Amino acid sequence: MIHRLTEEPLPRAQWLREESWSAIADAYDRLRRAADGNDRPLLVGSAKELVESVARVTLAAAGKPSGDNADYLQVLASAHKTVEHAIGPELAANDPLRQIPEAAKRMAGQLRELRNRFGTGHGRAVVHTVTDEVAEASVHGALIWTRWALARLHIVLLGAVQPLISGLLEGESFYSGDLTQRLTAANITKLDEPEQRALGLAVGQRAARATFNVRIEGIEAVSKNPNLWPDPYREAALQGLFINPDGQVFTDPDHSATGAAVLLKDHTAPDLAVNELRTLLADSSWSVEFQYRPQATITSMEATTPQIPATAQQNWQATINDLKQRAGL
Repeated sequence: MIHRLTEEPLPRAQWLREESWSAIADAYDRLRRAADGNDRPLLVGSAKELVESVARVTLAAAGKPSGDNADYLQVLASAHKTVEHAIGPELAANDPLRQIPEAAKRMAGQLRELRNRFGTGHGRAVVHTVTDEVAEASVHGALIWTRWALARLHIVLLGAVQPLISGLLEGESFYSGDLTQRLTAANITKLDEPEQRALGLAVGQRAARATFNVRIEGIEAVSKNPNLWPDPYREAALQGLFINPDGQVFTDPDHSATGAAVLLKDHTAPDLAVNELRTLLADSSWSVEFQYRPQATITSMEATTPQIPATAQQNWQATINDLKQRAGL
């Protein structure tokens, strides 16, 4: 029975870093080898190590690293809390969907005592017999919580900001609905302002590269439910539509201006946002691509002026005039 349990692959969360998965795979391989060789003390010790590895990887993946000397139960509890939110905060504490994972965590918590009594990792004066019951309880206790946590980790990473930013900037493919799902999971309104800005900037810069799904779901979608898109995200996305990661002026001639209008429409201070953009553009060199097509972007910006909030139109026109002057138009 134990051998069959350890042959089943563990669920791997998408966006989990390769080195993190390698740590989990190493621990799981050790547990599998102990089962294959009927090395029961190693089996008990490896069961506890697997849980601790998954817990530490979970915390690190969520940006909450744990100290290497942190208590096992503390690490387990913190990791459990990190992935538990996937259930949903609207559930009562005594709801079965909370109680069942909590029971799994309590089982995993007992592995430390089993390992201290029966498992490897300690020099012993007396050898305790590892019965079938001890071996089975160790494996079940480890795998029930581990499988649950790894499945929930996918939800955590779905909304993790840094992997999403990296994917946007590094050319990850975004099919229809992908960005919407990940932005929803990220819960932008609850992010700290620096994260809101970093995410908005990455979306704007990717949209400027004519990635239409990103433009539709990260820029145009802002008009559908304005309350879900805070000012810092809007400002950074606006800048991303005109400035590339190298700090150079770069646009999508067909959509940067119209995207700007969408982002500014429900901004609380659109005049200030446009003025910041104007300053940024003045301090930026022109990318090679933009040097060959400034007129197309300028023309699009002029056509979009009526869509810009009235309080920001003066600054918008001043920005256009700056570009015209630099282009010699």
